[in-house]
Amino acid sequence: MSLVEFQNVTKMYDPEIILDDISITIAPGDRLGLIGRNGCGKTTLLKIMCGLLTDFKGKVIQAKGLRVGYLSQEPDLEEDCTLRQEMLKVFADRLELEDQMLLLAEQMESQETPELLQHYSRIQDKHDRLGGYDYEHLINRVLGGLGFSVKDFNLPVSVLSGGQKSRATLGKLLLEDPDLLLLDEPTNHLDINGIEWLENYINNEYKGAVLLVSHDRYFLDNVVNKVWELNQHQINIYRGNYTKYIEIKGVEKLVDERTFKIQQDYIAKESEFIERNIAGQRTREAQGRLKRLDRMERVEKPSADSPSLNLNFSAETRGGDDILRCDKVSKQFDEKILFTDLTFEVYREDVVGILGPNGVGKTTFFRMMLGEEHPTHGELWVGPTLKFGYYTQEFKGLNLNKEIIEEIWELCPDYTQTQVRSYLAKFLFSGDDVFKQIRNLSGGEQSRVQLAKLLLEKANVLLLDEPTNHLDIPAREALENALSNYPATLFIISHDRYLLNSLATKMLIFESTKEGITTRFFDGTYAEYEAEQKQVSESENVESEKTIQKNTDNKRTKTKSKSKSKRKMKAQRLVGSN
Repeated sequence: MSLVEFQNVTKMYDPEIILDDISITIAPGDRLGLIGRNGCGKTTLLKIMCGLLTDFKGKVIQAKGLRVGYLSQEPDLEEDCTLRQEMLKVFADRLELEDQMLLLAEQMESQETPELLQHYSRIQDKHDRLGGYDYEHLINRVLGGLGFSVKDFNLPVSVLSGGQKSRATLGKLLLEDPDLLLLDEPTNHLDINGIEWLENYINNEYKGAVLLVSHDRYFLDNVVNKVWELNQHQINIYRGNYTKYIEIKGVEKLVDERTFKIQQDYIAKESEFIERNIAGQRTREAQGRLKRLDRMERVEKPSADSPSLNLNFSAETRGGDDILRCDKVSKQFDEKILFTDLTFEVYREDVVGILGPNGVGKTTFFRMMLGEEHPTHGELWVGPTLKFGYYTQEFKGLNLNKEIIEEIWELCPDYTQTQVRSYLAKFLFSGDDVFKQIRNLSGGEQSRVQLAKLLLEKANVLLLDEPTNHLDIPAREALENALSNYPATLFIISHDRYLLNSLATKMLIFESTKEGITTRFFDGTYAEYEAEQKQVSESENVESEKTIQKNTDNKRTKTKSKSKSKRKMKAQRLVGSN
């Protein structure tokens, strides 16, 4: 039985085709990843699936009574409500029953009748079937897993940041527990702890089907068992996670290229024979071969890969071998302590991955390296011949009032317009696109403009703050390849585990604990850090199980002791009575 079925669905935004004659199904328990370039129609497909878009050709059939939950990229929350009140809306049916129970309880205080007792019992049974009072625990667990603290629960939605609103919308959707979850970029505003929590929730707790749009390859690897690739208005289906999809795509490409070449060689050979013999003694044979060629089903030429970013980071000057030295560095603002006692060294060509929740001081640390902030205690030393290039996740280096071509030309005034346009083509801006005003660009387009500026700076140390946030998978891969060939030093703040796993040689970790923010420097790759964390987690689980078993054994011992004591006292009473 299918939850949703598309039958020959076609969607156009005149005159452009977005989806072309698509037929797909979602079955119970499916874990599907929908991938494709930015702007290819992924969000359109989700909106059709959940009924927000109805102007299309074809049919969409849903299972009777299907409950669909859709996470869009635009949060939909009431500004006047608190965070907790928004979550409680999910449990409105239980809250209404509790109000009825309270009213009946007040009535029974003055007059308790069999009818009131039966009515109360029926409502209580219904309340229990819905889950009883467990919703407070569920709200705490889901919001906590998504990075909210208890003190955030009573904040008005109006004061939450855009990222917090997105996380709150996701939390509310998970609490609704629909039959089918449609998630559009669910990891965009989550740190690594939040992403890992969501992975665990989908894999181990959520029983429905999931269709998610994501450029987070690590997340896709850990969650999906089937990949839908939206390419050239069609859906191609691949079994397995993202890594398996890449393997199959690679084999498909080789097979297609080889099959096409073999047929082209055969056609060329036959054509040459026909041309040579069509008017000679072997005319009949040549005519036969010509007929066979005409009837032959031609293999289509494998389509060229879509244009991708053309990046090449270089450094104008080499810089020294000693890049950064921190000696017992601490930083605080008023009473808020960000980090303390930070000690480590970084050398030329190191790639330092920086991890930690939002708001723990990662960006502040970058500003300290740039000299915009200073340590509260300790010494932070940077090499004297360093030239920093800084990529900010808020795009602070962009002038929103300028056109793209103006923003770039300012950094290379000696270029002709043709040269600037040629340079921008490497970042997928062509034709009249170069005259777009930066304030009107999408997040992915602004990312590409900022990367275009960064390459022109030719810095020998790059500080990258969430560089892949708005990029699709091909753009992320292009950036990774360029950074892997960069002959200097990298510092990368990122929640993109795929990026860190590919590049990082050392890790700076900011951790939020009950005691505050702790920092440590891990001299190893992200994969080695992850393996260490897994080992620590397994050890903690073993110790936790030992503690639970010890407490259980103690309770059993006490219970047996009490039971034995009671039996002894009973025996004594029996003897005494005789």
